[in-house]
Amino acid sequence: MRLLLAVALLLAACGEPSRGGSEMRTGSVGVVPTFGPSDAGADARADDSGAPEDAPAVEATLRIERPMDGVTLPRAASDGVDFFAAIEARVVGTGLERIELGLDGMAVGMSTGSTGVFALELRTDGLHTLSAVGFDASGIERARDSVEITVTPPDDGSCHGMLDALGIDWEPRGPTQGIADPVRVEPFINDVSYRYVSNEAPTALTMDCELAARLFRLSELVKPYGIDEVIHIGVYNYRCIGGGTPGVDDCTPSQHAYARAIDIWGFGLAGSDTEYVLERDWIITPGSTCPGTATGEADRVLHELACAMGADRIFQIILTPNYNAAHRNHFHVDMTSGSMTVRSTVQGVDPEIVGLDDACLPMPPAWQRAFQNRPFQH
Repeated sequence: MRLLLAVALLLAACGEPSRGGSEMRTGSVGVVPTFGPSDAGADARADDSGAPEDAPAVEATLRIERPMDGVTLPRAASDGVDFFAAIEARVVGTGLERIELGLDGMAVGMSTGSTGVFALELRTDGLHTLSAVGFDASGIERARDSVEITVTPPDDGSCHGMLDALGIDWEPRGPTQGIADPVRVEPFINDVSYRYVSNEAPTALTMDCELAARLFRLSELVKPYGIDEVIHIGVYNYRCIGGGTPGVDDCTPSQHAYARAIDIWGFGLAGSDTEYVLERDWIITPGSTCPGTATGEADRVLHELACAMGADRIFQIILTPNYNAAHRNHFHVDMTSGSMTVRSTVQGVDPEIVGLDDACLPMPPAWQRAFQNRPFQH
């Protein structure tokens, strides 16, 4: 089970009533004096801890305020890979220096003080036990509590359901040659626009449903670089690798024929006219593509993005300008099923696979003018 943890506020449990009134649960709470009188003398003297001997005792308490015990949560959120239940765990207590959170007997988070908020992503269905343990300044356990929660499958676990969970604006398309699950996707995906190179404005794209989820992840990858636009030269093109027509010519269909690939020409930076363009900014160097040796800011970003697309398993195949002459002006990225399982070594970037010489899509006559007329700033 994979857990993504952060001490931050995320989605609260769906439909959870707040605890209060007659529904308040005390939980399994330890009450231990933090300090108190060491003898029955009338003088108020400081003990070894520095607290006066006649100071009132401080009770150590702990309660899991959210989620509620016995709540059932569906895996309704998605990250473009699978569905998960997004849970905000809130733990409140008194007289504590540290709180440790556990899930099914495994430590999953820690916070200082008597209150902690934890974000969890649960990807496994069934009954789970969430526990919290509070410690004092000496590291001694003073209180604990636990609740049970049940995670259920998503209401719609299909690819279409995932697009809805991701907030992608899409609609189904009718039968389209080569595409297993054709959808029409609006070009603003996860706060990043997707624009064809010769167009002034982004336009909707036809693709296989699974590619749309991959583009959501691609958007998440590029945003930390200040990128808010992906400039491409095509997704769907019913053709073979190197030319020819599937089913007509003796050739291997391109992933573009299945609308499971996109050719990326460049990236636009938010708030400026700056673009990082593969043909101009990627510097071809000998040796391994990843990590490579960057010669400038634009080259560094392009190399990092290519390697991260592979390392993060966003795509199975990433072909860069290092691959061959046909890719000097773009990244070809696709979802070649079972053909290069991407590992931490980034084996999917510029792989040595015979027959993968995927020629770029035909350029419109306006492309050269569009390239020359678009301003560039460093």
